[in-house]
Amino acid sequence: MSATREVPKGFVDGSAQLVAALAADPALVARTDAILAEMDAEDRTYAMSLAAVRKAAELTQDDLAKRLGTNQGSISRIEHRRDDLLLSTLLSYLDAAGVRDVELRATVAGRHVTIALDHA
Repeated sequence: MSATREVPKGFVDGSAQLVAALAADPALVARTDAILAEMDAEDRTYAMSLAAVRKAAELTQDDLAKRLGTNQGSISRIEHRRDDLLLSTLLSYLDAAGVRDVELRATVAGRHVTIALDHA
């Protein structure tokens, strides 16, 4: 015996058939894709540079350099580097700035993947 349940007024039964029908609607799929693209653009807007992270932690380059056992010039070079930054250097920098729960976000085959990075 299968129990039937009544769906309250104003609610939609989230059955697999309904979800499949919605996913097959090209207009709805296009609108959803547009919204997701807009959300990604907004996420990028709020992405912080390393200097912004340091400033949010209310640290100077010299403060951070002392925490890392290096000099202010090294911190400046790290903050201005746009390529080939070692992950270990990045994690050390973020750890010294007090950042926790670091994650790497990527898109693989159209799907968003988040990888937690441990501080060593």
